[in-house]
This record gives sequence, C-alpha cells and structure tokens, in this order.
Amino acid sequence: MRSFSLRESALATPLRSARALLIHRILFRFSFAGANIFAWVLVFQYFYLVEPSVAHGLARAALLYALSQTITCLATPYAARLLRFGARRVFVSAILFAAASFVVLGATFGGFWGAAYTPGALVLFSIGLGLYRAFYWIPYEVEVQAIGKGRGNLFGEFLIALAPILGGLAIVLPSFGPLGLLYIAAALMILSVLPIFYLRDIHEGFSWGYRETFGHLIEPANRTVVLHAFFEGISGAALLLFWPLAIFIITGWSYGMLGIILSLTFIIAILARSFVRKNLRRAGLHKSILLNVVFAMTPWAFRALVGTPLGAVLVDSYFYTTTPRRIGLDPLTFEQTADAGSYIDEYTALKEMALAIGRIAVCIVGALAALTISLPAAFLLVFLCAALASAATALSSR
Repeated sequence: MRSFSLRESALATPLRSARALLIHRILFRFSFAGANIFAWVLVFQYFYLVEPSVAHGLARAALLYALSQTITCLATPYAARLLRFGARRVFVSAILFAAASFVVLGATFGGFWGAAYTPGALVLFSIGLGLYRAFYWIPYEVEVQAIGKGRGNLFGEFLIALAPILGGLAIVLPSFGPLGLLYIAAALMILSVLPIFYLRDIHEGFSWGYRETFGHLIEPANRTVVLHAFFEGISGAALLLFWPLAIFIITGWSYGMLGIILSLTFIIAILARSFVRKNLRRAGLHKSILLNVVFAMTPWAFRALVGTPLGAVLVDSYFYTTTPRRIGLDPLTFEQTADAGSYIDEYTALKEMALAIGRIAVCIVGALAALTISLPAAFLLVFLCAALASAATALSSR
C-alpha cells in the first residue's frame, strides 16, 4: 500500500497536522477510556439482572463482545479499501460510530426504546463499536511520530490515567449517573472530530480485494504475522473485558472502586515504568527470553489468585511496568495496535483481523466455561489462555 497526500491549504501543514492529531487523540482517548470499560460493565450487569445467574450474565456479555469483534473482522478489508478516497472521512466515520454506540447504550438504559427492544439495541451498540474499530485508522505520519513524543504524550497519558476514576465517580454521583457518563463521553468524541479537519488527508492504496484479503489471512506465508496478532487478541480481550469484570466482582460490584483501581495502577505504571525498564536494560535483562516470558505469564497467574482490591492494584502495577508497550500506556483505548504508529499497509489489515479473531476465540472460551462449568472457572480459563498467549507473543517477538 502506498501513501500520498493531496495538496491542501496552509491549515494542513505538517506541524499543524501533527498538533491536530495530538489534540484529537487526547480528547478521544480520554472520553473512550472513561466510558468504554464501564459500558461493558453496565451491559454485564444488565444481563445479570435478566439472566438466571452471574455466570449466564458473563456469557452473554462475552458473546456480545465477540459479536463486536466479528463485525470488526468482517468490515476491516472494506474500511481499508475506503482509505484510497482519503483517510479523513474514514477517520471521522469511525468516531461517529463510536459516539453513536454510546448514545444508543445510554438511550437503552434510559428506557427510550422500551424493554422489548433492549436486546436489539445492545446488538446495535455492539455492531457500532465493531465498526468503529474497523474504521479507526489513525493517519500517523513521520512528523507526527517525531512531534508527538515528549511532554504532550506524557500529559495525555496522565489524563488517560485519570479517566477511569472520573468515569466511576460520574456513575455513582446522582447528578450524573451511567447515562450522564455515556452521553458526555459521546459528546467529547464528537468534539474530537473538529481537529481532524486540520489534518492532511492521507490517501492509502489498498491493493487487495475483499475476498482476497481473507485468502491472504489463511495463507501459510502469513502464518507468523497472523498467529502473533491472534495471540495478542486473546490477551487483549482478557485485559479489556474479563479482567475489569473480575475487578468489578471482587470490589463488591462497585463502579467507584473499579475506577480507582484502574486509575491508580496506570499512575503507578507511568511513574515507575521508566525506572524499571532502565534498570532492566542496565542489567542486560531486557534481552533475556526467559525473563520476558516470565513477565508475560506471571501477571495472568497472579490475576487468577487475586481476591482483594489491593491485590488487583499490585498485579496491574506489576503488569504495566514490566510489559513492553509500543506506544505509551493506552490499554483502554489503543484498539488499532497493529499499525504501531506507522504507515498502513495490507499486512496491517491482516493483523487487525487476526486480533479480532483472537478476541472472539477467548470470548467463546469464557462464555462456554461460564455456562458449562462455573463463573470462577471461566475467569481462570480465560486468564490461563491469556498467559499462554502472552508467552507465545513474547517468544515470537524474539
């Protein structure tokens, strides 16, 4: 895939384009990090109320999340082909999909549709988030990578770290509540669209057809790339869906405590990760395959044993300070991981599709375990899958 940009006005100079992207990312990441985790917790709690047990509620939430990833996988080749007409319109469409999804969820829990239409509205919410992930291709450019590093990113990371606690507080405050959080997040997402119009409109020439893309997904020549992304998808779904639900249950179904734990661990990681990684490099341990596998697997083993809020803070702090991150500390919002801040090519689409397939697989495993064995067994099995997938990712990265 080749990238090129059309000649544009002075508003879209490289410097202004980079700043505009940085402003958008801060606004969007903040709103998404403050609402997305709680949105899925709200969905889980709804299913718990209408299902016969908590295990059934977990299974339904996991399957709905799997539906979202299925839409992502199916829509990614189509979204990538649209980039030839300009990344800006695809970019804007993705944000509108995300904002609309949160509005639909807020309207659903606000009783706008009526109880009979709630299941269909939740499916619509899931589809919208799936389309958002398929269409959200960040138009990174060389100058953005150079300008975007430093204080701007550090400020953004601290802001993202505060988003979960602010989201949790918004839910428990009578003046806001869950609906207020969802609507405010949607409004901030729409506001984040404005800086995009100051971006240079990058055009990407995606050369594969729709069916051809799926053919390349199963080609033996691409097996290493696809498997690596598949394993990342497994650990990603365990981190973004199952682990927050586990914390929510551990804390006695407290939205406030969930937000506090997530924010506290991110802040600790931001403050401590440079010190930890610097000393690992100084000791030459960062090249140790064994140590990287240990760092990849042990957090998931500890998560399976955690039973208190303090334990959750310690485990997550250990995880985020030892696990490598290609672009900052953005686990709650960094959906399009495969591009890693580079130009997009055909193999990026394959990676995104494989990521989605990995998330689907672990969701199915967790749902089946919850329905056939027990709720604790479902979490244990998911965390075991994540540990093995993380170890495989650490090994394949060497």
